[in-house]
Amino acid sequence: MDLNLLIYIVALLCLGSSLSSFTYRWHQHAEYEWKSEAHDFLELPFYAPKPLSFVRGRSCCPKCHHKLSALDLIPLLSYVFSKGRCRYCAKEIPLRYPIIELITVLFLVPLYFLPISSLEWFILSIIIMALICAMIIDAEHYWLPDECAFIVVGFATYYFYINDHQALLPNIAVAILSYLSIYCLRALFLRFGDIEAIGLGDAKLLAALTYWLGSASYSNILLIASFAGLIWAILTRKTKGEKIPFGPFLIAGAVLYFYVEQFR
Repeated sequence: MDLNLLIYIVALLCLGSSLSSFTYRWHQHAEYEWKSEAHDFLELPFYAPKPLSFVRGRSCCPKCHHKLSALDLIPLLSYVFSKGRCRYCAKEIPLRYPIIELITVLFLVPLYFLPISSLEWFILSIIIMALICAMIIDAEHYWLPDECAFIVVGFATYYFYINDHQALLPNIAVAILSYLSIYCLRALFLRFGDIEAIGLGDAKLLAALTYWLGSASYSNILLIASFAGLIWAILTRKTKGEKIPFGPFLIAGAVLYFYVEQFR
């Protein structure tokens, strides 16, 4: 294997480890803020301890809260060598950590093979990392942060600018169409079935994805996401009343479409 590629993959694994911690703390902060605002609105005291910040505070076991050493934080290897259990309390370590590390590699390693500049690589990496964060949070908590969609739109706009992109207006148009299509579908299910079949977070996410990838991506993303979501529901034996986060399937469909177009 190319040494540079190997170093790149190791760096991506470390990045994935950081994203797993970042997304875990992001939801904790969001939940803390929601509860704090609710208590303020109701004029009730709020005594919950503030969660660790995004950049400060050492990682710790989510079960026994023992601070982890450097040996406990080696991407993939620490999980394998510890057999998926904490070295201090012997309780099971959530599988989310190695999965997120592998997803980060899977989503970002193809960029290594694209004939793009360092700046383009940086912009696309930020976009894809924002989508990974959205995918993780939605899969775990059924919530799509608006910040992730804003990052995709902002960095996609900069990407268009440095490449003298000429189809900005069609991209804006398809983004609006994408949002309205999901919004109307949601309204129909609420009106005639009294069911919230899809959230507005999915509408905003799809709008951001089609703005980034263009008008041709709309049907492809929806087709891939719908098929993947259906397969997932069958494999996991979801019943009619159970929720399925649609955001991860939209993101997977968008990233797959992006790479297929780039390598065509």
